[in-house]
Amino acid sequence: MKTNAPIVNQSQITVTGVVKDSNGEPVTGAAVVVKGTTNGTVTDLDGNYSINVEEGAVLSYSFVGMKAQEIKANKTVINVVLQEEAIGLDEVVAIGYGYVKKKDLTGAVSSVSADDMVMGGTVSNAAQALQGKTAGVQVQQTSKAPGGSISVRVRGSNSISSTNEPLYVVDGFPSTEGLNINPNDIESMQILKDASATAIYGARGANGVVLITTKRGKSGENKISYNGYLGVQQIQNPFTFINAKDYMNLENALYQEIEGQEGNPNGVYTPSQLQSNVDTDWIDVCTRLGLVQDHSIQFRGGTEKTKILTSLGYYSQEGILKNTDFSRFSGRVNVDQTITDWIKAGATMYAHREQSKFQAYSGNLVNSNVLYSIMTYDPTVKPFNEDGTYGRPPGGRGDNPLANLMERQNDETNDKFNGTAFVEVSPLEGLTGKASVGVEILHQFRGTYLPKSTYQGGIDNGVATTYDFTGTRQVFEGTINYMKTFNKVHDFNAMLGYTYEKYVAESRSQSAKGFSTDLFTYNNMGAAAIKTSLGSSKTENILVSFFGRVNYTYNNKYLATVTVRRDGSSRFGANEHWGTFPSGSLAWRASEEDFIKNLNLFSNLKVRAGFGVTGNERIGDYASYALMSNTRYTFDGSTNSAGVHMNQSSAANPNLKWETTKQWNVGVDMGFLDNRISVTLDGYWKKTDDLLLAVKLPMYTGFTSGQSNIGSIQNRGFELDFTSHNLTGDFIWDTKFNFSLNRNKVLDLGDNGDIYIRSSKPMGSVSEEDFAIVREGERLGSIFGYKYIGVLQQGETYAPQPNSKPGDPKFEDVNGDGIINSDDRTIIGHANPDFIFGLTNNFAWKNFDLSIFFQGSIGNDLLNMSNMNLEWKRTTDALNRWTPENTNTDIPRNGFYYSQYGGYVNDHFVEDASFLRLKTLTLGYTIPFKKFVSSCRVYFSAENLFTITGYSGWDPETDTKAYESAKQGSSSQSANAGAGLDFNSYPSMRTYTFGLNITF
Repeated sequence: MKTNAPIVNQSQITVTGVVKDSNGEPVTGAAVVVKGTTNGTVTDLDGNYSINVEEGAVLSYSFVGMKAQEIKANKTVINVVLQEEAIGLDEVVAIGYGYVKKKDLTGAVSSVSADDMVMGGTVSNAAQALQGKTAGVQVQQTSKAPGGSISVRVRGSNSISSTNEPLYVVDGFPSTEGLNINPNDIESMQILKDASATAIYGARGANGVVLITTKRGKSGENKISYNGYLGVQQIQNPFTFINAKDYMNLENALYQEIEGQEGNPNGVYTPSQLQSNVDTDWIDVCTRLGLVQDHSIQFRGGTEKTKILTSLGYYSQEGILKNTDFSRFSGRVNVDQTITDWIKAGATMYAHREQSKFQAYSGNLVNSNVLYSIMTYDPTVKPFNEDGTYGRPPGGRGDNPLANLMERQNDETNDKFNGTAFVEVSPLEGLTGKASVGVEILHQFRGTYLPKSTYQGGIDNGVATTYDFTGTRQVFEGTINYMKTFNKVHDFNAMLGYTYEKYVAESRSQSAKGFSTDLFTYNNMGAAAIKTSLGSSKTENILVSFFGRVNYTYNNKYLATVTVRRDGSSRFGANEHWGTFPSGSLAWRASEEDFIKNLNLFSNLKVRAGFGVTGNERIGDYASYALMSNTRYTFDGSTNSAGVHMNQSSAANPNLKWETTKQWNVGVDMGFLDNRISVTLDGYWKKTDDLLLAVKLPMYTGFTSGQSNIGSIQNRGFELDFTSHNLTGDFIWDTKFNFSLNRNKVLDLGDNGDIYIRSSKPMGSVSEEDFAIVREGERLGSIFGYKYIGVLQQGETYAPQPNSKPGDPKFEDVNGDGIINSDDRTIIGHANPDFIFGLTNNFAWKNFDLSIFFQGSIGNDLLNMSNMNLEWKRTTDALNRWTPENTNTDIPRNGFYYSQYGGYVNDHFVEDASFLRLKTLTLGYTIPFKKFVSSCRVYFSAENLFTITGYSGWDPETDTKAYESAKQGSSSQSANAGAGLDFNSYPSMRTYTFGLNITF
């Protein structure tokens, strides 16, 4: 008898889960389909789904604009995170006065999204969010102080005397303060790097352009979100200081090195003082565990006709130095209104108030420079005496570092308001006209007071200063845009525009001393007995521009972009008011060709080439005019208040104009494995002519120098951006890597010859020395000084230094003339790196995420001027100085300050400042709420966990001259050509934060 075998069916299971995007937001309407069948479903409003499938079947998850995922159904709960498309070819990016799809870009443009700013880590401004995230952009926090200055360089430095900072444009509004907004408000940032992209900004595009797009409301999406973190910052101290006993013995020994004091063993500290047990660690006394926090509440939503975004933000940082801090309150309202089918309008308002307590961290040795005293002060002095007064050294002169920090009142307030409104009309298909007006008002107040409890304040009976600045920028902009496709293969987009900008700046300053009480501080200058200075100023400039751009695409393969801008600026000379800035670029989408498709290698392949001319017009408002200056004179020899004499201080130059940068760019964009891997390569060459420099004038003119357009600088470089979605599915692993190298060279300085940059004053009795040079054929940031070749030993004679004694420093006779003098100085280091890079790895598993971000710089040097004093008297290196008993050392017996030959600027203090830093490590967890909360992520973040470097100072990123220029509100020659100096810089810190991102 024949029997039939039973039929065994695969077991059926019900799979449920939640589909979310990379921000933790639920994806509504995502398709969940059994691969190879029509069995499927879509996610609900909260991203939930449920589907019956056979166990082991493959489920496909997809949504428009996101990368599809396939997961085997071998469990009943599968939660999925959909990522945006790897290369985002259909992503729309800002290009200046318009938008294009990324696949249609013909210039060099990099993007940074909001995700990079909220994953973790302390980001106080827009520039910090760019650090290490994109090729060709070098971001350096030149000071670690609260609210510290940021230096941004796009493809190197073009200028010696003008600024090298990029132009910031926030929602179409150009602003010098564009980077100082609440980072939580930012939707994305595009960095326009090559001239074909930046020429649309003409005379302001030479240093690159950063386009910041803020978040706006969305129809049908009424959500309230909170992003915030709270953390602590801890000092990273790389120094080992000698104790008080060793310090006193060393001071006595150094005193005996002075000629005529050889037999005085107690010239500084007496035997009784040597018995003291006081040993003060001034770094410990003057620092603290700093608190940093950021809180941002945001509403985002609207209807089909009205969309709105509002936000409130608060950021606060307590400095690790006592009595230093920074805070910012901010608010934003973005509104978009559809009036009719062809008329739209909108408005943006942003305001903030920044307040800080600051100290002087520059290289200048003024009374308020706290870092100098913290690093070098006498450890035998107590912070406080028994009566509660501040301790002072023998003789009672000067203040100790804690008094400098706590007693001085240094307050600064910065207010900003920015408001814009626009109307957009589309009367015909493809034709759009837009008009916008905007105003930005900046106000800065700085007040300082030196009370009588301080040494100098006691002498002068209180010293007060105030500075008040107001800047107002008004902008009108009108554009017309026309888009049309002809015969389905010719895509044409033309734009014409006009802008008018006016900027007015006013300032007032005063200082006084001799107060009967400290109660007023700087708030009652009329109560002072002596008014020591009084000043005020008002300047204005106007920029009028006409511009246009044409984008053309043939058959979705061949692309061309042509732009031209004509700028008229009041800053230029009478004969050079107008300048024209053209650019053009071509691109070939080779991956659309059949012979490329047949290779089955590229999922995207585009070749780009472009050329353009841009300018840098950021010079003084009246630099081309013959200017007058005030000179005070005296009748009694002691006061200068008798009168004022007006005299001409500069010669007129009607031919003065912008600095002109011409740039070529060649690039390739590639995608592999269905764009899971994307690579962008760019090579560029740019030359800046007509540098703004001071030239020597004949004596018969009555002037020694005047500003003119001479000289040129060249920058060449290579950039690589790499993105890989290594793993998808339950375990996600993404990698982003960028690499940049730039080679800078000064080509021409006219008849000026070398330009020297002075150092800061290393101590009160020692003068400044040249430490940097601008020289034809060399790079900007060239460190200039003597070559140190060791210590002169006993019995040794060194002919170029005939009067040197054993233990004195010995310098190389570079020119071979038999004598050590200033002619033996040479280039001993370079401040600019050979290359920089950033590496980010993002991991996700179930509800956990991990981000690891490394940043690196290779080949840059720093002149560690702080070490000149530390090695001499304060750190344990001082115990290894040359003595007749200790000859195997390269540390001279009495430092470098008192040597008859050479100087303290020498390569003994030039250090390799290359570094690899674990910039940020963030571990997050998304809590799977069922109701009320659409997403909730908590995270822990650590910054600067370790830095691999050979540099011995606080931090290898320091740049004292850039910091000084930033605090002065300028980008001076010292900041550009004088990079590479570290003196009295703010200490570096390690940061630990806990954060929360939640949306209702």
